[in-house]
Amino acid sequence: MRRLAASRLAIAVIGDIDAGNGRELGRFVEQHTGISRQLVLDLRAVDFAGTQAFTAIYYISVHCARNDVDWILVGSHPVRRLLSICDPDGELPLADDLTSALERLTRTARCHQHVRSAV
Repeated sequence: MRRLAASRLAIAVIGDIDAGNGRELGRFVEQHTGISRQLVLDLRAVDFAGTQAFTAIYYISVHCARNDVDWILVGSHPVRRLLSICDPDGELPLADDLTSALERLTRTARCHQHVRSAV
């Protein structure tokens, strides 16, 4: 876990996400996004993504939506393969690489600022 800015957090996962740790990943993200408005979930170093990985990612998505946290994920080949099956319409915010993920979050933050200043 690394704080990239005052309101932006990056959480990186290494290894496998499966039935043994998927729930813990969701809870970890939930516990650490309290003051963050943006989250980068870096799954580039995930070697295996079981079905519990999708459950964890979906849980994170719901948590972020409910708590007004803009988020994006960057995934390894196993994560992308899982999402192609479980999220065929591409509704989850998946970026090709870390640079594009950060750029998308920056654009989102600018849009939020523009909307707030217009109100």
